[in-house]
Amino acid sequence: MLSKRLIGFFMFLGPILAVIMIILEQTYGRGGDASFGEQLIAMSDNYALATIGSIGFAIDMLAIFIGIHSLARSMQGENKPGSDLAGLASIFAILIAGIYMVSLGIELAATEKASDWAKQGGDPINAFALSEAITRSIFVLDSLVMLFLGLAILIQKNMSQIVGGLFTFLGACVLLGGIFSAGDNWAGMLWFIGFLGFPIMTSVTGFLTLMQVRRNS
Repeated sequence: MLSKRLIGFFMFLGPILAVIMIILEQTYGRGGDASFGEQLIAMSDNYALATIGSIGFAIDMLAIFIGIHSLARSMQGENKPGSDLAGLASIFAILIAGIYMVSLGIELAATEKASDWAKQGGDPINAFALSEAITRSIFVLDSLVMLFLGLAILIQKNMSQIVGGLFTFLGACVLLGGIFSAGDNWAGMLWFIGFLGFPIMTSVTGFLTLMQVRRNS
């Protein structure tokens, strides 16, 4: 199991660096309203930046969810209340890390210049679209991670109850927003609140974990 200090660093720095990678991606035209074909062209024309952005964002995602997985694991134990909820959060967090690495592999195959895979008949646009679909699928699991982790914190009272309450609320926002969203309705806004709140709360939790380690040292 990772040390509390490393867990804190992963959860604190992961979201911050992920935002930096997203900003980097916007500089060469990836994302926004661009089609998959347009994004592939932009990534091919800026291959070095695109590769740095993709791999950098993957590292950040691994840091975030391995950190959450380890935090949830540290909350498990036969005599600890909320242990089962923490266990579920840890399982879903490590699943997200694995799923994202699959998505990254497909994306790199689609965007690599002079790729043997493409020369052999692979369709870069379809592969890139599949990669994006896999990435978007993790939001369901992410909502469960937040929901179960928040409830475990509330029950176990091992850190601020505000943190536990907000994680629970944000997890419910993403889960319910994703289920009931039909575009720009109220559920879409609910989902966006949860989506935006997740990196903020993850970073805050990492900071509080680091402060807890400092006080106990």
